[in-house]
Amino acid sequence: MIEHGIYSVLVAPLLAFLLILYMNYRFKVQTNLYLFYALLFGLLSTAIIFGGQMLAEVTELDHLRNLKRTAFYGIVLMAFTGELGKFIFLRYYFLPMKEFSGPIDGIIYAILIGLGFATAATLLLDLGIIGARVDLLYLYTYPIANVIFAIIMGFFVGLGKTRKNKAIDSLTGLFAATVFHGLYIFSFLTTDFRLLIIFAIGSIIIVFLLIAKALNIKAEDKLNQTP
Repeated sequence: MIEHGIYSVLVAPLLAFLLILYMNYRFKVQTNLYLFYALLFGLLSTAIIFGGQMLAEVTELDHLRNLKRTAFYGIVLMAFTGELGKFIFLRYYFLPMKEFSGPIDGIIYAILIGLGFATAATLLLDLGIIGARVDLLYLYTYPIANVIFAIIMGFFVGLGKTRKNKAIDSLTGLFAATVFHGLYIFSFLTTDFRLLIIFAIGSIIIVFLLIAKALNIKAEDKLNQTP
């Protein structure tokens, strides 16, 4: 276990609590049941990234001898398996719901799934069960990074319902989230902190643009529904 890293496990639950608190204050949520479902599904989704780690160990792909192995391990075995677990629950449980109307709903549910995932994954990382070359900075930024991945995936999955184009938009969300997740992991595996800084700045800009677009779509939908 990384010294003092155990406290990083508290970051994701704290962010989830604050988000649910805000949702209740801002939107007067009638029931938190689906929000808690999202957290639970996020916890369960770590089973797939755990499977990816087991595969890496059996095939020795977690022995990062060169750049190709590092990229494959980080992007395919860690990033893709991590995002796939979250995607399955978002796409096949929440998206079909009548209450799920567009990108904003996709972002909210995706964030909670991501924070549930980050809670369990951070503990597994801290215990050395998954991941490679993990340090304190990685542990404490991982939950926040998962919020970024969630906003990207949630926007596109939600957009699919608005545009009646679920398959393409959903896969776009999965692919985009995987790319960003992979870049994040790759930055740490290669200790390329310049890449990490570029990733952080670019991600923040993109996330704010997606949130603004999602809010705009929601506002337009309300106007169209007004008699």
